[in-house]
Amino acid sequence: MQPSPNSPEGGAQQRRRAPASAVRGALQSDRPKALLIGGTGFIGRHLVASLATVVPHLHLVLPSRRAWRHTGLTTCPTVQLVQADAHDDHQLATLVAGSDLIINLAGILHSDRGEPWGEAFNRVHVQLPARLIRVAQERPLVHVSALACRPEAVNSAPSMYLRSKSEAERLLLTREGNGRVLIVRPSVVFGPDDNFLRLFARLSAFAPIVPLAGAAARFSPVHVYDLVSAIARAVAALLSGGMPLGLPDRSLVIEAFGPQIVRLDALLRFAATAAHGRSPWIIPLPAGLARLQAMVFEALPGPPLMSRDNLDSMAVDSVPSGATEVLGAPLLELGAFGIVPMGISSVAADLRRPR
Repeated sequence: MQPSPNSPEGGAQQRRRAPASAVRGALQSDRPKALLIGGTGFIGRHLVASLATVVPHLHLVLPSRRAWRHTGLTTCPTVQLVQADAHDDHQLATLVAGSDLIINLAGILHSDRGEPWGEAFNRVHVQLPARLIRVAQERPLVHVSALACRPEAVNSAPSMYLRSKSEAERLLLTREGNGRVLIVRPSVVFGPDDNFLRLFARLSAFAPIVPLAGAAARFSPVHVYDLVSAIARAVAALLSGGMPLGLPDRSLVIEAFGPQIVRLDALLRFAATAAHGRSPWIIPLPAGLARLQAMVFEALPGPPLMSRDNLDSMAVDSVPSGATEVLGAPLLELGAFGIVPMGISSVAADLRRPR
């Protein structure tokens, strides 16, 4: 006997099948359509709101293997959740065929280990962009990457995370044909209900002493509102048939960073003081102890607070590069879009509110 579609077993089978006909039906609309991959996370939720304001006529299609978990996004009338797996070639081709533009936010922080990167990083950071390039034809591609990437010298990046992100940039910036490419490189992203400064605030609530790995690593944190504002304005330009700011180039890289360069220990101190009015005693760990701590975190259940690969990523600062081009593509900053970035003090009041 086949399980009922309304039973947990039947529902699970239907979700796994994600038939192409269901995907095609979800894409039927007369408005311009953008496929937003990875749009159910922190940045994606804010980007949905920004696109609804900047490009209100845009129909957004958000595929997810667990669409039932994200129904809150459908309160925005321009959003349609689709039960689909973007890593499945057939489903991805169907999703892309019904779209005018593709936005890829998919990214992970942790992976199994491997050379030059682990399998999880390969699947999300390398193979997914490669699949998108193959099926996109001439459609514009918007890809969110990371500061400190080195697409011109992929293997010189110090971590699996940065090498896999750099390889995706290399693939996109050397894309054949006339399809336009926009790469956005944020530093660490903060904002309302983020999992970065909020994590520091939670840790400091109970720990009078915090042994901190990578304490001297430097970041230029960017507010999520500034990041998604730049992406939304760029999407509006791409949908009009041109490039952002009327540039003649086929590819563009935007570095998204805030007005401050801040060490990791200073970020922890800020989050703790903003949330609790006090800061714990922060003990910077030397490299050997930092690596040992990361190995312990990796052995614990769940995503690690800090992995060895995270430490390797922090060997290079997540700050503006100062470059003007990347593999022939011009490199711009948020100021080119008229955006004056907000500093971390803008979320101090939010950190004081209980989550």
